[in-house]
Amino acid sequence: MNFDSTQRRRLMRAFLAAGFAWSVPFLASNVAAQAPVPDKEYKLITPAQKPQGSKIEVVEFFSYACPHCAEFEAPLRGWLKNKPKDVEFRAVPVIFRPNWEPLAKLHFTLESMGQADRLHAKVFHAMHGEQIDLSDVTKLHEWVGKQGVDMEKFKQIYTSFGIDAKMESYKRMARDYKVQFTPVIAINGKYITGPSMAVGPNNQVDLRRFFQNVCASSVDALIAQERTLAGAAPKKEAPRAKPTADKPKADKPKADKPA
Repeated sequence: MNFDSTQRRRLMRAFLAAGFAWSVPFLASNVAAQAPVPDKEYKLITPAQKPQGSKIEVVEFFSYACPHCAEFEAPLRGWLKNKPKDVEFRAVPVIFRPNWEPLAKLHFTLESMGQADRLHAKVFHAMHGEQIDLSDVTKLHEWVGKQGVDMEKFKQIYTSFGIDAKMESYKRMARDYKVQFTPVIAINGKYITGPSMAVGPNNQVDLRRFFQNVCASSVDALIAQERTLAGAAPKKEAPRAKPTADKPKADKPKADKPA
């Protein structure tokens, strides 16, 4: 996809407005500031997909089975702590092979139970730190049971029609977004970036460069691009009004009673 000079200038302005990085401590390396290059550091999603809601949407396509997703978790969580208020983030598990399906169901079940934020990083650690194969449903149930989760409710939701319907819906979403690897970050249904777009000088995929530089600058720049196109500035919380002490009310003059 070729970009004309006007689009390139617009993207460069957006990149400069974005601040070049994700505000994650270890991302503060001295990297030359460059606008992300189309078809090299990100690609257009064709056709563009409609994001949910009114905010700029950032979607991570991932799998708990993916070691690069586990490596990406820490910088991603750091970015989420400081993400702009006009950005909505969601994580979507993908299924590239049959043994990834229980892991996707695990995510959706924990999400439905309000446990995903608490256990998301722990699932990655169990898979890649403790080498527990949570794609084995028996081991999955054993592990979840040790995390203080209501197992009767978990099993009920895990095998429910609602979770199966959600699985099919998000399988279609991954196909529509042309997701072919993990992790992938999609911005507002229009742009996609990932490790295969971080090629080093030797033409080999450079995962460190992706995690520390390419994804950082590309995501923030493309968010700024979308904000510029919408003509909006990032929302900030309004300053809270200082409490004021109540002033004592003056007594009304009493009318003289007739004698």
